[in-house]
Amino acid sequence: MISELYPRHRIFMNSELLQLIRETGYLSDAPLTDQQRYDLLTPRFWQAAGALGYNIPQLRRKLWRAAGRPETFLLSQLPLSEIEKAVRSKSKEEDPRKRIKETAAIIALLYKRGEKAIKAAIDSNLDNPDRLRALTDRIRRELLVNAASWLGTSIPGLYLAGSRAGSLQGPHAKAAQAMATQEFNRFKETDAQLGRHIEEVIAESEKRRVQATLAGKKVDYTGLRGRVIGHKTIDGKELGIADYIQMVAITAARNSFNEGSINRAVEQNEDLVLISREIRPNTCNVCREWAGKIVSISGKSKEYPALDTAISQGLLHPNCIHHILPINYPGST
Repeated sequence: MISELYPRHRIFMNSELLQLIRETGYLSDAPLTDQQRYDLLTPRFWQAAGALGYNIPQLRRKLWRAAGRPETFLLSQLPLSEIEKAVRSKSKEEDPRKRIKETAAIIALLYKRGEKAIKAAIDSNLDNPDRLRALTDRIRRELLVNAASWLGTSIPGLYLAGSRAGSLQGPHAKAAQAMATQEFNRFKETDAQLGRHIEEVIAESEKRRVQATLAGKKVDYTGLRGRVIGHKTIDGKELGIADYIQMVAITAARNSFNEGSINRAVEQNEDLVLISREIRPNTCNVCREWAGKIVSISGKSKEYPALDTAISQGLLHPNCIHHILPINYPGST
C-alpha cells in the first residue's frame, strides 16, 4: 500500500496537487508515450500548481521524470510547496510571535498579488462586464485555493507548535481541523464581499455608460478604478483585500498556536499559563496591562485571574501580538 511505502505526511501535504495531476489523465492506464503523458499537463494545470505555491520549473522536472512510472514513484518525487516548506521549516522556532507573523505573511503576500490582479482586471475591463466577471472569478477561485492550502498546513503546524507535541493525534488533530474549517469561513466571507464589490462596480459602470450615451459624452469611470473592497467593518470602514487578510491571517495563526498551548496544558492537568511579555510602542493599554501575567484557564484559581477575564477586557483582539505560553516555555521565565 502507498501509505506503507511513503510517510503519511507526504501524501497529505501533496493531496491537492495529486488531485490536480489525476484530473489531467497523467496517471491513467492509457497506452501513452512519456511525452504524450507529460503533455496532458496543460497550462491550466501549471497555473493551478503555481497557485498552491509550487516551484514550477522544479515540478516540471519531477513530473517529466515520473511520467509513465507507478504512482508510488510519483509520490516519492513530489516536492513540498513553498507554502508548506515555509510552515514546516519553522517547526522548532522558539519565538512564537516571529513564527506567527512569518506564517501569516505567506498568505498575505498571495492575497496582495491577487488584489493587484483584480484591480488590473477592473481597470482594463469596465467596458466589458462579461470579461471582467470571468477574470475576477478566476482570480477569486485561485485565492480560495491558496487560502485552503495555507490553512491546511499553517493551522495544524501552529497548533502543533503551541502544543509542543511530537505529532497531531486524536483530539488534537480534530481541534486543529475544526480551527482550519472555522478560519476558512472568514476567507469565504472575504470572497463573498469581493464578489459583491465587483457586481457593484459592474452595475455602476453600466449606469455611467447609459448616461454617457444619452448625453453624447465620453464615459467617466472616476472612482471605480484602483479600488477593491475586501471587507466592510460594522462602522462602515472599508478595507482592502490584502490589509484585511493580513489581519485575518495573523489572528488565525495566533489563535491556532494558543489553542494548541491551552489544550496541551489541559491535557497535562495544568491550569496556569503565561501571556507573552511583548510590549511595543503601539501596544494598546489592555495588552500592556496583561502582558507577562499568569492566568488561570479554568478561572478557578484564587491567586491568578481568569484567562476569560483578560479576553473579555480585550486581550487577543484581532492583530494582537500576544499569545499564550506554558509556564515553562523557553524564555518565559
